Formats: sequence, structure tokens, C-alpha cells
Amino acid sequence: MNMDEDIRIEKNANGQETYIFDPFNPLNKQITEKEIEQILANYGIGVPVHNFELFKRAFIHRSYIKRPHLENELNNVIIVSKPDDCLPLYTKSNERLEFVGDGVLECITKYYLYRRFPKENEGFMTEKKIALVKNESIGKMAYEMGLHKWFVLSKHAESKQTRTNLKKLGCLFESFLGAMFLDFNKITVKDDDGWFENVFVTGPGFQMVQNFVEKVFEKHVDWISLIKNDDNFKNILQVKIQKEFKVTPDYLEVVDHNPETGYHMGVYLCLGQPIYAVKPSQSISLTRFSSYSEIHQFMSLNGKILVFLGEGIHKIKKKAEQIACDSAIQNLNKYS
Repeated sequence: MNMDEDIRIEKNANGQETYIFDPFNPLNKQITEKEIEQILANYGIGVPVHNFELFKRAFIHRSYIKRPHLENELNNVIIVSKPDDCLPLYTKSNERLEFVGDGVLECITKYYLYRRFPKENEGFMTEKKIALVKNESIGKMAYEMGLHKWFVLSKHAESKQTRTNLKKLGCLFESFLGAMFLDFNKITVKDDDGWFENVFVTGPGFQMVQNFVEKVFEKHVDWISLIKNDDNFKNILQVKIQKEFKVTPDYLEVVDHNPETGYHMGVYLCLGQPIYAVKPSQSISLTRFSSYSEIHQFMSLNGKILVFLGEGIHKIKKKAEQIACDSAIQNLNKYS
């Protein structure tokens, strides 16, 4: 059985182990339809929702869903009774909505930057897109919008500060956008002449989310800071490594891809050997060296080296690599 973090093990009178599933969290608060519409109105969307259940689901963390009945029976899992001051468990989490919202946000952000910066090149817009939609950034927006107040999660997740974890709030923000996109596709578009037949198949949900997201960006993004900062950590790290070692950094999966947590990527300095011939477990931590000269000295004595520079975890591989590069830059700054 895959042990859930909200399962504890107890022994009965006969000394047999019993698994107790106790996710109920009294701090959870169910969002209301009025509160949903107020959030939308705050950012220029003054129309009623069609399917309130979609928006409710956007706030359900995977830790607060029901376990499969058969699996509970097979593994002798006992579910505690729901306390009166707690919400019931749900059958579906917000992960599918997050999947949709992530794609919609990506497209909207690219189009927004294309219009806002008409004279900038593709590289600049890519850097700013990454900075805008990374989970920490959109999670900060979600927190400022107050979405965390209605995040429904387990007691254990609450104890781990998931409610204020910016990465998790970024996922919540994407789920909210996914709910908007699907819900507002229900709006009827008058099409007497058949202009949109077999073409306009998504409905106006995209445009509604676009208006919402752009207002969120205008209110919550520090554009001066964003423009000044270079958040393409891959480029920054590549310049550092090329200048010192005349090679580019390499990327390897530290552990195999996990559907729950995503990609765990490491960035490495590989010298004297091809990267395909090494494994992450063979690497030496950067903390072993106190200067670039020590790395050069090790290389001259051994003829090859694999240095672990930094790591990052994200559901999107490229974002995990960016996070790893950011970590590596921080680690290398001590040599400056």
C-alpha cells in the first residue's frame, strides 16, 4: 500500500497494525458562489458563474479527496468519522483543472507580452514569460488575491504550511483559471450566419480568462522590477560556466520522474568525460570546493570530474531546469 501522509498506524488490542486515515481539517472553509463572483468582479468580470461546482473543485487539494473503497478494505484502512466542524471529503481534486489552466495561462501570457512589448525580441519575451508564470510568481498573486483562504486541504498538508506555499498556490491559481475557462464556455454566442461553425469551438471562456489574467497582471506585477531583472537563469549560468571552464552546463534527472511532484532536475559541470557516460550518483557536491581553482586542481589530478551545481523540482521539465540553474547561481556566487 502507498502510505498516505494522513494515515497513521495504530495497534489494536490483539497487537495487529491498523491504518487510520484522518485528513479532516477544521481550518478549511468552503468558498461561496458570492465570493467567487466577488473575486471575478475585482478583476473586471462582472457576470454570474454557470457551474459553481467547477469553481469549488478548483480549491480542492489532492490531500482532501476520498480514498478508493476497495483499496481501504484490502489494506485494512479505517477512515475516521467526519468531525462536525470539518468539510466532507471530495471525490475529485483540482489537478485536471490545473492542467487546463496552465495551458490557458501560458498562451495568454505570451500574447500579453507580445502586445505590451512590440519592439522586444523573442528571447526577452521568453525570459519575462518564464518569470511571470513560474509557480512562485503566480502563487504570490494568488496569495495577494486571498485565494489561500478557501484552499481545502488535509490536516497534514495544513501542518506543512501548504496553504501559504507559493508553489502550491500557483497550482491553485491555474486551477481557478481552468474553472473559469470551462465555465464561461457556457455563454451563448449569437451566430446566425454560422461564422463560428466548426471553428469557434471553445466558446468565450478564453477571452474571459484573458481579461481576468491581464487585470491580475496589471494589479499585482511589479513591471519595473520584472523588466530590470534577468530571470533566464539558464543563460546566466551558461555564461558563468563558459567563462570559467569553456563548456556549457549539463542536465540530468536526479531521480526518475514522479507524476505527483514532477521532474527533479540537476545541473552539472561535466569535464573530461561525456555526460551520457555518468550518473548523478557519481557527482561531487559543489560544497566540497571553496573556489574555482580547487575544481581546476581536482581536474588536473584526476582527468575528469562531475560536479553537482544545483537542483530544481517542477511538473514542467524546463521550469525544473530553470530552478536548478537559479540554485546553482546562488551556490556559485560565493566564488565571486
